[in-house]
Amino acid sequence: MNKEKQDFKNKDQKTKERKKFTVSLSDKILIIISSSLSLVVVGVVFIAGFNVEQILMVGGSIYTLGFILTFGVSRSFSQRMASLTKQIELMAAGDLSSRLNVDSHDEIGELVQAVNDLTKKLETGVSLEVSKHRGISRAKTDFVNIASHQLRTPLSIIKWYLDYLISGDAGSVNEEQKKYLIEAYKGNERLIELVNGLLDVSRIDLGTFSIEPEPVDISLIVERAIEKFGNLINKNNLTIRKEIEKMPKINLDPRLAEISFEHIISNSIKYTPLGGVIKISIKKDKKNALIEISDTGCGIPLEQQPKIFTKLFRAENARKMESVGTGLGLYVVKAIMDKSGGKVWFKSPSPALCVEEKIIDPKKSKKDISLGTSFYLSIPLQGMKGRAGTKKLTSFK
Repeated sequence: MNKEKQDFKNKDQKTKERKKFTVSLSDKILIIISSSLSLVVVGVVFIAGFNVEQILMVGGSIYTLGFILTFGVSRSFSQRMASLTKQIELMAAGDLSSRLNVDSHDEIGELVQAVNDLTKKLETGVSLEVSKHRGISRAKTDFVNIASHQLRTPLSIIKWYLDYLISGDAGSVNEEQKKYLIEAYKGNERLIELVNGLLDVSRIDLGTFSIEPEPVDISLIVERAIEKFGNLINKNNLTIRKEIEKMPKINLDPRLAEISFEHIISNSIKYTPLGGVIKISIKKDKKNALIEISDTGCGIPLEQQPKIFTKLFRAENARKMESVGTGLGLYVVKAIMDKSGGKVWFKSPSPALCVEEKIIDPKKSKKDISLGTSFYLSIPLQGMKGRAGTKKLTSFK
């Protein structure tokens, strides 16, 4: 922020200096022309034999008239140069839509016309580049959409057959064979998750997903999301702390709300070490319901935080802890919140829970001060904004 302010001050100072230079130049022109004209007239009058009083009268009159005429010309020059400077500054700032009026055919008029032509060419080139980029982006999204649809059916068939084999309905299998089949089943599940994530991303990018609000108890959705990961929570010996404030039903799309909660809770479970703690709180203020999901996990490196809501991005420490992941979940959550009138943000490191649970003691050691992440979801109490669409998001479903 300080850097931006300093840049603004520098730019403003440079603009003032340029204006000062332009005014000074016009003043020089005014003085030079008026003085030269007066000297020439005085010289002619002197040669013609006029006395000193007459020379002074004629010289003063001519100087005054020349000053007035030259003042008008120099000020017009100054204003035209200032307008041209402003136009060039707008170009430098990225505004290519404005044009200057060409009110003369002199050198400055030709310069103004040249600047207008240059601005027009730049604007056309930028528009073509943006249009081309949008076309490529749309083609990529369409390809992902089609490819994902084509993959869903064979993956579902593979899942059914693997489940059929593992259950023993197709005949008995020994323990080693069953082990291999289970690994294949898990791999297929990961592919299905990836395909569903890619489908969601394409529907978000194409703007085809719907938002269908209905009165919902937000605490029940959070509870269902926690129950879904009950086995993994128990396996990792994680403690779930809940602080749920009673509140009225809110108009939410239950599917999208559940997807959002599940993505963030899933991340907390994946990236919190064995025996860690996850805290989930639901509060409200005058306008919004606030859901906070905090953990005693590995945190998010500061230099990688700006990318955390981008497609296919996973932080380096997260990849080391959990090699499996699509990097699409938080992108989907951000899109859902943005499109429905809510907000999502995070804080990391967020060691408050770690200190509260006595996992770290900041007085004794600061080596783990980077631990902990808190994600926040803010949803208006008046509810999500409805949105017509032809598709539904499928993540975690």
